[in-house]
Amino acid sequence: MISLTELSSNELKQILGIVKEIEVHEGRIADIIEKAKKRTSALSVEIHTPRLPRSIQPSLRDLIKTVLSKAGKPLSVREIYEATLAEGYQWRSKAPLNALNVKIYTDRTFKKANPGMFVLRGK
Repeated sequence: MISLTELSSNELKQILGIVKEIEVHEGRIADIIEKAKKRTSALSVEIHTPRLPRSIQPSLRDLIKTVLSKAGKPLSVREIYEATLAEGYQWRSKAPLNALNVKIYTDRTFKKANPGMFVLRGK
C-alpha cells in the first residue's frame, strides 16, 4: 500500500479529481435508483384469471334479465354492470360499460323506465 506522503502534489490532485467524479456518479446512481423505485411502486400488476368458456357463461342478455329480475326496480347501467360482476360474469370487452350500454339500448328485451334507468320490457 502506498502512503499519501509518497505521492506528488499532481498525483494527489488527480486522485482528488477522481474522488469528486466518483461522488458525482454515485449521486447520479442514487437518483436513478430512486426514480426506478418510484416507477416500480407506481406500477400495478393485474393478475388475470382465466376466462370461462362462452358455453359456461350465460349470455349477456340472460344475465341482464336475471339482474333486473332480482333487483325488482329500475337500475342504471353502472348498477347493472356492478351486479354482473357480483354474479361472476367475466367481461371480454376492454370497455365493458360501453358494451353494456350498447346491449341495453339496442336490445328490445329492456326498456328505459326513467332517464338512465332500465327495466325488463313487460314488467
